Amino acid sequence: MRALLEQFSEQGFVVLPGFLSRRQVSVLNEAVDESLLRHPEDWWQLSNSFRQAPNVLPRTAAFDFTIEQQPVLDLVTAWYGEDISFEEFSILVRDPTLNLDEAKGWHRDITRDYSRRAEIDAISLVFLLTDVGERDHCFSIIPGSHDRWLDLRPNEHRPEQEFDIIAPAGSAILFHARCLHCGKLKPRSRQRRSLHIYYSRAAGPRTSEWTEIPERLYRKDDPSLPPRLYAKWNRTDVFEGTGRKPRDLPPDLSMAAMLKEVQRCAREETARQ
Repeated sequence: MRALLEQFSEQGFVVLPGFLSRRQVSVLNEAVDESLLRHPEDWWQLSNSFRQAPNVLPRTAAFDFTIEQQPVLDLVTAWYGEDISFEEFSILVRDPTLNLDEAKGWHRDITRDYSRRAEIDAISLVFLLTDVGERDHCFSIIPGSHDRWLDLRPNEHRPEQEFDIIAPAGSAILFHARCLHCGKLKPRSRQRRSLHIYYSRAAGPRTSEWTEIPERLYRKDDPSLPPRLYAKWNRTDVFEGTGRKPRDLPPDLSMAAMLKEVQRCAREETARQ
């Protein structure tokens, strides 16, 4: 634990290859297939190659165990030194594409406002559900950009600072949301699937309201879990950033269209800075 915590503190991320078993990866992929087949309305087509499902938890308990991995919870709790809370869960699917301009670009999570970068206070857990090789779409990160390189602006780093994460299915990536990162698209990639989970301080505002926390989770009585893990199920105070639903859009706008607008505004904010 100490070595992982030191690495996370220094680099802003850790990679845990083969964290999930093959059986667990298979079960999770079956759950993703089920969602795609039976509940396509839960999936937002954000581009020709990018699909996301940010609110599947109310429909199924198949993903619950990914939120409650004890080694991860221990590490996140040790980092914060206080009670932690679950914030957000989503499934991302990146399909093969020749349009490499669809990538989100270098960014920090929670807010794209550069002047508020020090306020970003969340940790992201990514589970890879497919193998990521040299030719596949991959997650790339700038080590130390959560701390000693905090003043780096998106796209102002040197190429040699980029670290591409190549890892097998079942691997876990834990990173600080202040770290600059991006999804790199490759022209000969296979489909890439990943789960994205966020944690933060239980005492702070929610970092995102796109994910509903269902009753089975917030009523769970499990002494092995952090006591306030699901305490934000009914919180209405949300950090003013990408996790907050726009209040100035037409009420009949679909959730997918709403998220696209949030992402458009975030891109414009990044470009201005």
